[in-house]
Amino acid sequence: MTIQSGDGQFSTIRNLVRSTSAAGAELSNVLDSSVRLSGGLRKKGLLKDSAAGPLITVITVTFNAQAMLEATIVSVLEQTYDNIEYIVIDGGSQDGTAAIIKRHEFAIDLWISESDRGIYDAMNKGICQASGDWLNFLNAGDTFNSSSTLQTLVDQWIIPCGNSKRFIYSDVVLVHRNTSVETRLETYECDHARKILNHQASVYSKALHREYGLYLVARGLTISDYLFFSLIDSAYFTKANIPIARYDVTGTSQSRSSVEQKFIIDYLINGLSRPRFLIYFNLYFYFRQMKSFVARLRRYFAA
Repeated sequence: MTIQSGDGQFSTIRNLVRSTSAAGAELSNVLDSSVRLSGGLRKKGLLKDSAAGPLITVITVTFNAQAMLEATIVSVLEQTYDNIEYIVIDGGSQDGTAAIIKRHEFAIDLWISESDRGIYDAMNKGICQASGDWLNFLNAGDTFNSSSTLQTLVDQWIIPCGNSKRFIYSDVVLVHRNTSVETRLETYECDHARKILNHQASVYSKALHREYGLYLVARGLTISDYLFFSLIDSAYFTKANIPIARYDVTGTSQSRSSVEQKFIIDYLINGLSRPRFLIYFNLYFYFRQMKSFVARLRRYFAA
């Protein structure tokens, strides 16, 4: 579905105010000298009305994902909640991604297209540009579970909880697609107590980044979000009883390094005892080696 600029009902354009201040002018021009491509409402001096309720910044990180990006953009723009800021961070895509973004920039607060140092670097760019009180990451291919998701979160969790709960998460709907474009949905249970969280199915206070820092960007580090979530005080977490997002898992897999890094974080931060750490770590390597051995046997007998 392509949203047309003549429509007036989209979530990101309901509470715009034109800035006449020096700060507003700086917001609209600050990117011109350093970013290869950028645009959006903010660069035209159009900002969100801070008096219109909690401002939620939705950030989409994308790279060469033209086939999936538009569905994500539409999902954000079709939200019924009135006060949404939308930021798209593209890693300098070489496909048709930039054209899709430009087609919808009438309702995107800010978009940036330039090379980066990986997904966490791109996410940090979005965080630094966000002016919302709350953050959500909805990457290319992912969508909100319904058009009323953010409105429900604001009414039932964000406003009632005040500052006592600063990280709202939910179960996530996993989307499986095959080559014939058939889709299978599966609800995956998330539980902070077991350190099972999904980034897309989370809305959290931006202030947590001031307290715990941005996502760590380092070569080979693949679970900066898991590290960040593990550092946050457990008292800040609360679970919503509605799924927040649909997460496209097509083609994704957990790498060996990611599993190993999680073991280490659980041991150093999450209270995993040394005996359990050694047992889990050794079992993991044992089953990985057995899997490799069975694969070699299959290749041998198939030859």
